[in-house]
Amino acid sequence: MTSPFLIPLRYFSLVVLWSLLATVNSVANAASDGDSALEYKLRYQVTLEPEREGASVLISVDKGELLKKIQFSNNHAIYSDIRGTGKLTLKDKRVTWELPSGNARLTYFVKLTHERSPGKFDARVTKEWALFRGDDLIPAIHTFEALGAHAAATLEFILPDSWKSVETGWPRKKGNIFKIDNPERRFDRPVGWIIAGDIGSRRASISKTAIAVSGPKGENFRRMDALVFFNFVWPEVAKAFGETPEKLLVVGAADPMWRGGLSASNSLFLHSDRPLVSENGTSPLLHELTHMVTRITGMETDTANDDWIAEGLAEFYSFELLYRADGMTKARRTRIIKGLEKWGAEVKHLRKSKSTGPVTARAVVLFDELDKEIKKRSNKKYDLDDVTRQLMEKRKVSFDDLRAATEKLVGSDINALNSPLLK
Repeated sequence: MTSPFLIPLRYFSLVVLWSLLATVNSVANAASDGDSALEYKLRYQVTLEPEREGASVLISVDKGELLKKIQFSNNHAIYSDIRGTGKLTLKDKRVTWELPSGNARLTYFVKLTHERSPGKFDARVTKEWALFRGDDLIPAIHTFEALGAHAAATLEFILPDSWKSVETGWPRKKGNIFKIDNPERRFDRPVGWIIAGDIGSRRASISKTAIAVSGPKGENFRRMDALVFFNFVWPEVAKAFGETPEKLLVVGAADPMWRGGLSASNSLFLHSDRPLVSENGTSPLLHELTHMVTRITGMETDTANDDWIAEGLAEFYSFELLYRADGMTKARRTRIIKGLEKWGAEVKHLRKSKSTGPVTARAVVLFDELDKEIKKRSNKKYDLDDVTRQLMEKRKVSFDDLRAATEKLVGSDINALNSPLLK
C-alpha cells in the first residue's frame, strides 16, 4: 500500500537539496568576494640607470589600508633618496613606511654594483648591461597587513633607450612586465637573478619548465651548450626531486664577475669560464641547479654547522644526474667517487665548519655510502632521492633531520650515519 506521505516527502527532499546547494553557492561566492576584497595590487616599477650603477624603484599599492605598514633594513646604505606618501620614518638604518589608505607610493634609489671580493663582482651595472639579484633591488621587507590580506604583484622595467631586453626567473606577462607570485608569501617580492641590456638569450620549454639561458653579448657565455645540456638531463632532475620550477633562468658573464656559481630560488649564475662539466667529472651547473630546485640549507648552531648536507647533496647530484642520464659510464662514476675520497681524506669532521671543498668532497662519499645502504636495506625500494625529497619539505635541515628522514625509510642503526665524521 502506498504511503500518503511518500510524495510530500519526495518534494520535501528536493526542497532541502536545493536549499543546501543555494547555501553552498552563497558561501562560496562570499568567500570569493572576500578573497578579492583582501587582495591589493602591488606594482614594482624599476628604471635602470647605468650611469649611476643602479636603479630608481617605485613601489605602488592601490589599497594602503590592507598593507598598512612595512619595515626594512638599510644597514649597508645601498638605498638612498627614500620618499613615500603616508608616514615615513628613517631611524638607526631602519626604514618604516606607514601607508595611507587608498593609493600609496614609496620611491628610492638602489646601488646595484657590488664587489664580492676586491675586483670581483656578484652584481654589476655597466653602460651596456646589468646583472644583479632582485633580492637587492627590493629589500627583505617585514609587513604589517590586515588579516588575510595578500598581494597581486607585477614587476616592470624601464630600460635605457639603447638596451634591448630584460630577463628574470619570473613568468613574463607582456613586454618588460613580469608576474611575481610566490604561493608561500602574502607579500610577493621579486627575488632571483635579473639580467638586462644588450644580452643574448636562448630559450626552450622542457617538460613543464620554461628555461632561459642569458648572458651579455661578447662575454663568451655558452648559452646553447647549457640549453642542450638541460635537454638530456632534465628528465632525471624531475625523477630525483619530484618537482621542477615553472621557469628557470640561467645567467652568466666573464671577468670581473665573481668566478663561481650562485643559485637563487628560480635562477642561477655561473661564470662564463666555468665548464658545464669539470675535469673531475662533477658539474658546476648541476651543482647550482640542485641548490635551486631543492632549496635545502644546513642548520647552524653553537656546536655544529650542517652546511655539509646542502653542499654534499648538491655535489653528489652534480654527477649522479649525469650518470643516470647516460652521460657517463659506471666506471667513470666510480673514479669520481675515488677522486673525491682522496680530496677529502684529511677531513676528520663534517659538522665543525662551513663546508669547504675537501669537506664537501668527503660529504659526497658519505652520501654515496648512505645511498647504497638505503638501497640494500630496502631491497631497492628506496634510495637517497627519497631522503632528499623529505628534506626539501623542511628546507633548513640538521643532521637530526637527515637521520630521521633515513630512519623513516629503513629503520634505525644506519652505518653511514654512525660515522666518526658526524660526531
